[in-house]
Amino acid sequence: MTHSISMFRLAGLLFCLSPVAAAVAQTSGTAAAQASAGEAPRDSADGGDAPEYNVVITGSRAEMSVKDTPQRIEVVTRRQIEATPHAELADLLGKTTSVDIKQYPGLSSAVGMRGFAPYSPMVGESLQTLVLQDGIPAIVNELSMMPTAGVSRIEVLQGPASSLYGSQAMAGVINLIPVRRTGALQGGVEVSAGTMGQREVQGDIGGALTPWLNFDYFGGWHRQGDYSYPGGMAHPSGYDTYHHDLRLGFRLAPQWQLDVRADLFKGNDVENPGALPGYSGTPTVKDMTHRLYSAVLRGDMGNHALSITGYRGEEHTSMDDVATDGSRTPSFQSALDWHGVQLKDEWQWHPGAELVYGFDYQVQKARSVSYWYGSPSVYQPDSRQENAALYAQQNVRFNDGRTSAYVGGRYDHFRLSTLDTDYFPDNASQSRNFHQFSPSAGIRHALTPVLALHATIGRGYAAPSAWKLAGKYSSYGMDYQGNPALKPESSVSADIGLSAEQDNWNADVTLHDTRVHDKIVAVTLPGNVSSWTNADRARMQGMELSGRWRITPALDLGVGYSYSFRAEQNNGSGWTDLKYVPRQTLRASLDGHWGNVGAHLGARYVGRTLKTAYWADWTSTLGQQGGYTLWDASMSWKLAAHQTVRVAVDNLFNRAYQVVPGYPMPGREVKLTYRWDFL
Repeated sequence: MTHSISMFRLAGLLFCLSPVAAAVAQTSGTAAAQASAGEAPRDSADGGDAPEYNVVITGSRAEMSVKDTPQRIEVVTRRQIEATPHAELADLLGKTTSVDIKQYPGLSSAVGMRGFAPYSPMVGESLQTLVLQDGIPAIVNELSMMPTAGVSRIEVLQGPASSLYGSQAMAGVINLIPVRRTGALQGGVEVSAGTMGQREVQGDIGGALTPWLNFDYFGGWHRQGDYSYPGGMAHPSGYDTYHHDLRLGFRLAPQWQLDVRADLFKGNDVENPGALPGYSGTPTVKDMTHRLYSAVLRGDMGNHALSITGYRGEEHTSMDDVATDGSRTPSFQSALDWHGVQLKDEWQWHPGAELVYGFDYQVQKARSVSYWYGSPSVYQPDSRQENAALYAQQNVRFNDGRTSAYVGGRYDHFRLSTLDTDYFPDNASQSRNFHQFSPSAGIRHALTPVLALHATIGRGYAAPSAWKLAGKYSSYGMDYQGNPALKPESSVSADIGLSAEQDNWNADVTLHDTRVHDKIVAVTLPGNVSSWTNADRARMQGMELSGRWRITPALDLGVGYSYSFRAEQNNGSGWTDLKYVPRQTLRASLDGHWGNVGAHLGARYVGRTLKTAYWADWTSTLGQQGGYTLWDASMSWKLAAHQTVRVAVDNLFNRAYQVVPGYPMPGREVKLTYRWDFL
């Protein structure tokens, strides 16, 4: 605790000295004024494609032109979000970016990238891909709880970002940037109906109420009935979801803005039909709740752009097993709570030189209860994770703007604790500390007015769970002992690429290599006590291609391709392939806009993938599963100044496919939407 207090004092001192440094610095203008021409300010995220594509935030925790960013960042614009048929965030990311998806029916999904397999960790364990909402840790365990309504754009940073964001950013970062309207009031209501029992009502309104007060609200209800797939009907598989997202913005002074947000998501009776006959997988039904509250104060002071953020999040899941007669038996309950503070300064200390530095503090608590024949029990104790960190990244541009580079690092201090736990009387509450330093660097150089070379290198890590480091407990007749010498799983990643850009097209090819060390594995100690140690290794190498061609002023073609040269791990007995990492993926989209008519056609191919099939007789089979191609399409008509009709078709050719063996995914889905913009 003394260590955390010292870091608090140091962070506060650095932050308070920012105005003093601004007075000493002999540069002029604010950080906003130093932004290059054509960049969009933060409060203009209203859905236009050009500003969203030209400026990104995730790679440096500050606004930066895409042309100056050494990292590979994919941007999904508001127009793509609206045009691409998708049931949830994972669907959208799979169709528009290079991430890998693992998905079950019933709002259950995970993402991975660059060879890091998509997986859903146990409650309280670290993810390898960090999900943010406007830079704030948005979700801990279930990606499906993040609605896409109200999202202005999505930035996907591929490669380790622990030097800026700490643990969970080992593979990369997904940052959802919300719509923020501060001009004239805008708003609309839309209703939808479709096959498989789809019903939906959405509404939004936002803009300035007075010169000092602006707001945004997005809300909606969605009902999904039982879905069908080629050759059958999945039952039960329906659900209802609700979401409400509210932002209040207060302009406190010409250069200072306070934004307060509340984002709420609820899923009721979310059904999973279970696996096909012969496979292992029981039908389930669950209730899901996600809440995120935040307040952000931003302002300019000389050459400093300062921000202070406070946030609190909650995620709760309650799951029942469903018998053949429809009766329910409690199966699992979990609760995740997290809160934190962020302090940040973007210091434009010299033309072409910006130092971004700050302090992050977060506390996360996790608890879960399982049920064995109706009786409550637990697999691991409740846990608490406290993290305090200092980070800094220096961004520079030189050589007449042809070269941009960055170097940065982050120091994290963790205190992991196991807590007193219901139904766990033998648990011994303990705590352990560890620290981690994560450096990174990158460079981008324009070889010609068209071609640019870019390269990055960085270290990523994922913190161990509290019970693996500090636990001492018994569960289901087994004794467990944490390993106080356990290290975080860590990786070193490097990439190099070549990009080309003209007025009507752009393309990029990137090669990447990642080596993972100290992977955590289970071991058995003397006395038949279970514990954990650092033993396994992994290595991932691949290639990513992407491009966009504006064929005519009204027609765009976008393509993306990724190929995995290797994605394998070594547990001491040789190298084996990682599961759920496809050998190759290919996606393409054709988007057109002709006056009042818009159209979209998309396709995604997922290549052969190593997967495990679990059978009803408690056996399993590991093998390569064949690839599949999915098509989607949409069309919109603006009937009048304030009325729009859209038709969207997902899985256009009714393709039979399974992401997880034994769980068929929905066939063709058609949805018709009518929208009335009343402002």
